[in-house]
Amino acid sequence: MAESTETLLQAILIISALGLLWIILRRKSSKTMDENSEYSGYARDPQSLSEPTPEALSELDRLIRKKSDR
Repeated sequence: MAESTETLLQAILIISALGLLWIILRRKSSKTMDENSEYSGYARDPQSLSEPTPEALSELDRLIRKKSDR
């Protein structure tokens, strides 16, 4: 009984691994076709990333207070 359960689980894991590998390879091949897309990876406004927002400052203050309470 234990051997049949182990064999069944091994088969399920092998099928799952092959399915995931197939999905990864399919996505990789579809991305190579989209190499001519207009996405550059650059920020639209890089200067705005260096300026802290009020939400970021309040979060930083909260984290500093939390760290100093320890």
